[in-house]
Amino acid sequence: MLKLKHLVAAAALLWAGAANAQQPLEIKIGAAYATDHAAAFIGVERGIFAKHGLDAKLVMYQTGVEMINGLLSNAQDVNIMGSVPFLAGVSRGQPLVLIGHLHGDALSDNYSQNNAIITTPQGGVRVDDLQSLRGKKVGLARGTGAEGYLLGILAQAGLKDTDLTLVNIPPANTATALRQGDVQAVAAWEPWATVTKLRTPGAIEVIRGNCAGCYDPGSILTTRAIISQKSEQLRRFMVAFAEAHQWLRQNYDAAAEIDMRWIPGLDLDVVKVAIRNSLYDLRVTRNTIDGYNKKAIPALVADKRMARSLDAATVIDASFYKHVEAVAPQFFSDLKPIPANRRL
Repeated sequence: MLKLKHLVAAAALLWAGAANAQQPLEIKIGAAYATDHAAAFIGVERGIFAKHGLDAKLVMYQTGVEMINGLLSNAQDVNIMGSVPFLAGVSRGQPLVLIGHLHGDALSDNYSQNNAIITTPQGGVRVDDLQSLRGKKVGLARGTGAEGYLLGILAQAGLKDTDLTLVNIPPANTATALRQGDVQAVAAWEPWATVTKLRTPGAIEVIRGNCAGCYDPGSILTTRAIISQKSEQLRRFMVAFAEAHQWLRQNYDAAAEIDMRWIPGLDLDVVKVAIRNSLYDLRVTRNTIDGYNKKAIPALVADKRMARSLDAATVIDASFYKHVEAVAPQFFSDLKPIPANRRL
C-alpha cells in the first residue's frame, strides 16, 4: 500500500509538472544580416527558443536606426544590434534599455576586436604603423562603429581625422573600393573586414581591434514598456540566447553554415573567418558601465553623435542576465568567471 501511495504521489507530481510546463509565449526579435547575429539564427533553427517556451519570430533589418524605429513602434520586443544607435537614441530621450550583450568582453572595459583596418601593398600603409595612415584616403561607412573605431585608433596614435581623408563607402563596397585604388585603406566591422581581406588580392590587415579607448560591444535592447508588460518573455529569451551563444562558441563552423542561410551574398569561407572575430558573451558587468561611461559616451558626445552625456547605469537593466546566471549557470561554464569586484 505504501509503495502504491508513493507511485500515485509521483504520478501526481509528474502530472503537475506537465500541467505547469511553459506555455509558448510569442516574442519578436529584431536582427540584421550580420555574422555576429548568429545566436538568433541558431536559436530558431536548432529549436532553442522553442525549448524555452518561446514562439520566436525574427524581424530582419538593414540598419540599426530602422531596427530601433521598429522596436519603438512595437514591431518587435527585443533588438540585437550595435551600441552606437542605442546610445544615440537614449541621449535623445528614447526609452531604450540594455539587458545584455550580443557580443562583447565581460572582463574588459574596452572592446573593438570585431573591427579592423585593411590595406594593400600599393596603399603605403604598414602593419602596426598607424602613423603611416597620415595623408591617406581611408574608406569607411560614416556614422557607424567603423568610424568610431578608426577615430579611437587615430587618437591612440596621436593622429586626428584631419590628418587623413575619410571617404564614405557602404560596407558592402569596401572591397571594391580598395581593389580599384579609390582608397588606400578601409576600416570595417565584420563580416565586411573579412570580405575585404579575403576578396582583395594581396590585402593586408594593418590592425584588428587593439583600441584601448574603444568600447563598442553588441547590445540586446528592449524598452521600459516591454519590460513591464513582457518580463517573462524576456527572461525566457535571455536563457535561450545564452544557450544559443554557448552552442555558437562550441560550434563555429556549424554556426557559420547556419549564418549562410540567413545572410545573402556571403561565401562560406568568409563567414567561417568572420564569425570568429567577435566574443559571444551576453554578461553585463561593471565593465559595461565603465566602458560606456569612460569611453563610448565621451567619444560620441565629442563627435556630436550623442545629443548629451548620460550615466550608462540609468539605461541598463542587469536583472535579466542575473536571472540566467541564477537558473542556468551552465550556459556560462565555458567562459572565464567575472571577478567579484566587477560584478553588478
